[in-house]
Amino acid sequence: MAISTNSIIHYTSSFKVLTSILKEGFKIKYCLEKLEVDDESSNAAHPMISFCDIPLSESTQHFAAYGKYGIGLSKSWAIENGVNPVIYIDKNSLFAKSIKELILERRKDDTNLTSKQKNEILRIKSYAKNYSGPLKRKSVNTTEYRFYDEREWRLVPGKDIIPDANFSVGASNYGKDKEKYNSKISKYRILFAPTDISYIIVKDTKEIPQMTNFIRSNYSSKCTADELDVLFSKICSTEQIVADY
Repeated sequence: MAISTNSIIHYTSSFKVLTSILKEGFKIKYCLEKLEVDDESSNAAHPMISFCDIPLSESTQHFAAYGKYGIGLSKSWAIENGVNPVIYIDKNSLFAKSIKELILERRKDDTNLTSKQKNEILRIKSYAKNYSGPLKRKSVNTTEYRFYDEREWRLVPGKDIIPDANFSVGASNYGKDKEKYNSKISKYRILFAPTDISYIIVKDTKEIPQMTNFIRSNYSSKCTADELDVLFSKICSTEQIVADY
């Protein structure tokens, strides 16, 4: 059995959000992340889209934390669009100490780092996550959640892709005005073609006809009849996955 899929999958919480992605592309939002490295921490929000490459047969825990609807895209699409696996860091590791030194150097008023180098440190940090830590999300509430098991991939667009985005917004500033930061980037979308889609996952099997009708209504002008048939074959349900995989 493969330990990772040939696709990256984005999970979400509702049929409405899933159809919005299928119709308009991915909307980018800031996500607040706390990274602990040695005896220091960095707490900031980064604009991102998150995916995973967990095999469907192993996804039950992920459903509980992130939602029972999803869309899978090919890894060739991921590579072409700059999506990358997250760097998982044990906070007590030697690597964590190296990341800490980069973060501390960036914070100095008298640093010799250029603006570009400071931004590159933020980019590294935005793709980093602790190996384990507390998580409170939906039905998951634990002090020692193993993030490593999520096999997360991220797209973190900076100003090179989205002019109105910043790699990082401090937690205190973001907490004061989440809407302001997210509204600045709300018009941007990350797009994909119908042929990039590998899975369309709904929660209940009874929703498959509804999704089939949605695809027919919104993709008929983008696909040939054969391509539509292939797309219909990629629709499945969380209910089926839990029961049969």
